[in-house]
Amino acid sequence: MTATALTLALTGPAYAATEGEIATIQSYLPDADISAWSDTEVASALNIITSTDSRSDIVGRLSALYTEQDFVPMTATITEAEIAILDEYVDGVDYTMLPQPTVDAAISAAQSGDASERAARVRALLQDDGQMVSEMNTATTGEVALINSYAPEIDVMTLSDAQVNSALAIIYSTDSRGNIAGKLNALFN
Repeated sequence: MTATALTLALTGPAYAATEGEIATIQSYLPDADISAWSDTEVASALNIITSTDSRSDIVGRLSALYTEQDFVPMTATITEAEIAILDEYVDGVDYTMLPQPTVDAAISAAQSGDASERAARVRALLQDDGQMVSEMNTATTGEVALINSYAPEIDVMTLSDAQVNSALAIIYSTDSRGNIAGKLNALFN
């Protein structure tokens, strides 16, 4: 019996992350295969996530730690014309270092709405200052603008951190803009 228990213990998974831990990590790295991560990797990821860094810093640190995994960070692909549009509102932004949904939302903001609001919306998306804007959650101004670009009726200030993370995970998925908006509406209604 002892031999069987020892065999089962040695052949089992390296770490059985809880669903909550998986959801938390995947809210920052939606395409990561966490099932293959060890105890140490999961613990390291959770330590990074609970740090006081901004969301973009956390994603960067997690991506750097787990580059040997199957996770491929989603960097933006942007045309020269789109760069010219965005450069009217911001200076010195490396668009390839931003997630595609953020760049897409900024382009959409630059091409729609009141001219007086365009600059503020584009800057909020692309020049995230890392400042928290709510006491309810740790969403930054850029994250609020990104969520509102997909679901303008949602008051991000009243959401919990878990709801903000879920919304951002949906946005950073590879779904179409319409599917993302639908999932966000289903999440909050």
